[in-house]
Amino acid sequence: MSARLRERIKNLLEQTLKNCELDEYVIESEYLSPLGSAIREAERRIDIAVLKKDKNDLKPYLYIECKEQKTSGSAEDKLFRALEEAKRDRLLGVHSIVVFAGAGFRQSYERWAMVEGFVREEYADLWFKRFFCRD
Repeated sequence: MSARLRERIKNLLEQTLKNCELDEYVIESEYLSPLGSAIREAERRIDIAVLKKDKNDLKPYLYIECKEQKTSGSAEDKLFRALEEAKRDRLLGVHSIVVFAGAGFRQSYERWAMVEGFVREEYADLWFKRFFCRD
């Protein structure tokens, strides 16, 4: 279930920001994106949003979608939709990644996801450190 993955990733992200002494960011779960959906004419909730403080406002800085698949099934199809949403976010000026976990993804899907810039949960810690904490 993605809720557990979301909590693990959120905790990891909070720890990274704390360790790097970055207090200009706010983390929100299930954030309602002002950008909406790239695929459907509907609202879109982001699993984790990192918002950057800008004077008296918070601006979307990084969106993180979490996809977990313990057994084979339909979550693989959701990877394609997640990629389209992430591409659109980037075009509109918000960094966006998909973190995925679980043994249920076929190897070909997993390779495709990594080529497209998805991040395996095992590497999220390193990814966050490199993205946020570089001098």
